[in-house]
Amino acid sequence: MMTSHVVRWARSVPRALGVTALLGALAAGPAAAQTPSRPGLWLDAGVGYGRLRLTCATCSSIVALNGPAYTVTVGAALSQNVLLGVQGQSWSGSGGALQQVRSAVAIVQWYPWSAARFFVRTGVGIVQGTVSLTADTTGAHTAKGTGANITLAVGYDFALTRHVGVAVQAATHVAALGDLAVGGTIANDVIAYVSRIGVAVIWR
Repeated sequence: MMTSHVVRWARSVPRALGVTALLGALAAGPAAAQTPSRPGLWLDAGVGYGRLRLTCATCSSIVALNGPAYTVTVGAALSQNVLLGVQGQSWSGSGGALQQVRSAVAIVQWYPWSAARFFVRTGVGIVQGTVSLTADTTGAHTAKGTGANITLAVGYDFALTRHVGVAVQAATHVAALGDLAVGGTIANDVIAYVSRIGVAVIWR
């Protein structure tokens, strides 16, 4: 009698283990599908709306213009949470005078949660700008300058396929252009602020 019970129990063990494994696979399947994969190289290209604010210590007014902003970023995944890359941005003003701010920035993109798609992007680099300033009472003049740039952005990406996605981004760029010669007058401590919101296509 005891032997028959033992035999029945031994036969039921594999079935129980199989059912447990199947239930575990079914439970883990959706979670695994929901976790984004960020392997290897990645690239994103974006377009959006940008607004430039320009200030300086000796300017009589603040320049504020709107225009399109374009970005291209390429890099590699350091881990599931951290991506490293280089970002190029170009902003052009829609005003009558030529206004253009371009930058190249080394960036770090951080996902606080591995399974989430929200990210924070920050970086430092160089910037070159052609801007129109009003220095003291000399009137509006165009000046060119090169300086340092700091960027901070937040975003959220949506997967379209395994290798293609779309990201919504909001960013601000602070560019120190230094002292610029404007119509024979020095504009001291020129700072350009570019605020940007846009959409980017991602390839992984």
